[in-house]
Amino acid sequence: MLDHTPDFTPSAQQRQLLLVEDNPLFAEQMTDALHGLEGQWQVIEFNEGLAAKAWVNQTSTPLDLVLVDLGLPDVSGLEVIRACRERFAELPIVVISVVASETAVLKAIEAGANGYILKDESIQEITEGIKKVLTGVYPLSPRLARFLFKQLSKPDEKLTERRDIKLSPREHETLQFLSKGFSYEEVAEKMGVTLSTVQSNVRSLYRKLNVKSQAQAMYMAINHNLL
Repeated sequence: MLDHTPDFTPSAQQRQLLLVEDNPLFAEQMTDALHGLEGQWQVIEFNEGLAAKAWVNQTSTPLDLVLVDLGLPDVSGLEVIRACRERFAELPIVVISVVASETAVLKAIEAGANGYILKDESIQEITEGIKKVLTGVYPLSPRLARFLFKQLSKPDEKLTERRDIKLSPREHETLQFLSKGFSYEEVAEKMGVTLSTVQSNVRSLYRKLNVKSQAQAMYMAINHNLL
């Protein structure tokens, strides 16, 4: 069940999606994709980036997911991603875009996006991508994933200048499980620890790797031979 509520007042039963998309047809496509998810969803929708940023910076609404288009009419969607990531450290943020540019993918990940879904995918594929996000597994369209892994195999002069990164055994174990696509809950079960312990390990990993998202953490880990 979807609910577009103008005053953005959440109910206890609803999950909250922030959708930032200026094209009405694509916005409808994204909300259609939510019909395949469990539970009730309230869609908080903006068609301009500055308004979305202003709302994010002052809201007390607990968000469950953000879908952001990069090509907004006023500012880049990257600005919205950065604002969301600064305000909500653990919030799943996914790019929805027609742009399959290699540069766009890397810039989105650097800004704090967790996944990148192309708009020309089917509603079913978009729904499956969102389901993965909600379980802690972040999607990347296959053709973009091929590029990203190709990039990861290249030496990066900036990264080689960074200091050595020392991870504790528990942090390294957490990183390994996350790299295999397990959710936080699954990692906790496999490690025999609480969910809060896994979340603490992840925060420590992010701090040591100097990143703000799981995608960035995987990127840095591979470049530093931590995986």
